[in-house]
Amino acid sequence: MADRGERVEGRLDGARGVGLYWQGQLPADDPTGVLLICHGLGEHSGRYGHVEDALVPDGWAVYGLDHRGHGRSGGRRAHLDDYGDWLADFDAFRRHVAARHPGLPVFLLGHSMGGQIALAYALQHGTGLRGLVLSAPALASNAVPKAAVPVLRLLARVAPTLRPAGIDATKISKDPAVVAAYQADPLVHQGNPTLGLSSALFAQMDVLPERARGLRLPLLLQHGLEDVLTEVSGSRLLERTSGSPDQTVRYYPGLWHEIYNEPERDGPLADLRDWLAAHR
Repeated sequence: MADRGERVEGRLDGARGVGLYWQGQLPADDPTGVLLICHGLGEHSGRYGHVEDALVPDGWAVYGLDHRGHGRSGGRRAHLDDYGDWLADFDAFRRHVAARHPGLPVFLLGHSMGGQIALAYALQHGTGLRGLVLSAPALASNAVPKAAVPVLRLLARVAPTLRPAGIDATKISKDPAVVAAYQADPLVHQGNPTLGLSSALFAQMDVLPERARGLRLPLLLQHGLEDVLTEVSGSRLLERTSGSPDQTVRYYPGLWHEIYNEPERDGPLADLRDWLAAHR
């Protein structure tokens, strides 16, 4: 097994000229596959150390992008003007990383908000990927009553930068140390997202499960059954509608939102590791 090698980082230009930060961890020997991480709301690419620890020794080069308005990337904090900006940003990132490792298979892992973005990206740019992993994808939410969503989307058109509500950070993991580190992390956005960002997420929840009938990539879908931040019902709907001819679904009793940061993380990480090895 390969040991950890070089830590790499850099910047690239995203849509509308927003500067984007990326980082990666390489194995000591030549990598045999690439995993791109698409992080969740408010966080950043540096919060996936357990994923790196599990995969880099197997020869994976693991890279993450800080979304615009997140982490070390530019842009208004936790805000989005247009959903297409996320997809264009991530495509620039994927192309940049793929050019660093020509010929290697590229997989995409998205968590929460990043799981939604990853699914939308895979439906638009799937030819550049070998497979897709979704961890607690944001495809359903009880954060806003369903009847209120049209009002939220209307308000977002006239006041997109308002920040009326956010997530409860204490619900990301049962591990108090994970929550404390999240709350103390200067790169985590501790405030609420804007209505522009929230409205964009809710709009995609309405259409992505149906669009997923066109998915042709191998898919690993993982979700903790005690997740109260992104509803398991969204993953169950995707399980039914996905057109993937090679679909693996894992639900974890007792696990909360961040399955790779739970005390029982070894189970989800082993499933991730095994699935990637089987599809490389």
